[in-house]
Amino acid sequence: MAISSPDKKLSLKDYLSDVGVDKWIAELGCTNAPTPRENVKVALRFFDTELPRLPIGDAVSFLAAMDLSKLVRRVILSPGERLIGFRTPTESPFKLFFARRGQSRHTSGINTESRGPVHFTVRAAVPALESFTTGAIDTWTPRRPGQTITVAPRAKKWFGQEFGVMAIGGGEQLIVPESYSHLVVEEPSQAR
Repeated sequence: MAISSPDKKLSLKDYLSDVGVDKWIAELGCTNAPTPRENVKVALRFFDTELPRLPIGDAVSFLAAMDLSKLVRRVILSPGERLIGFRTPTESPFKLFFARRGQSRHTSGINTESRGPVHFTVRAAVPALESFTTGAIDTWTPRRPGQTITVAPRAKKWFGQEFGVMAIGGGEQLIVPESYSHLVVEEPSQAR
């Protein structure tokens, strides 16, 4: 649903007021209860301070893919911690979404086809947003031929698409800003 009224324009600073949080709750279509409201505030504060140039559409999509009934929190990842990212062969390993080692790609809220694990070590302390994924229709991962798709005609379109693969959620995820500055890819022999 697009917000067209000027007084309903979304901002990453909306965590500063109840009226601002109300706008995000309405946009996301989630339950207007204390836990989701607090989690929206935490996520928006993180986006505003750590990812201030994040487009509003991306912030909406990130929040829509989080289970806002479960804890969302800002954490500091320490040097030496080991993370994992599930990447396609053609994308950069240094994206925003990661998980702690041991998480399954099958509960990460993404289409797992063509995605493999990339192992990382935190090299410098970095803030991250920790949350749980929710089921989502993944329209951003290339599908393999013949893969079953789900139609989402009223969904916000990623890359102009409204067809995608239903992905299972429930796993923990981390949003790590500027991951290229704080993480190092482990060599395959180190990733065990």
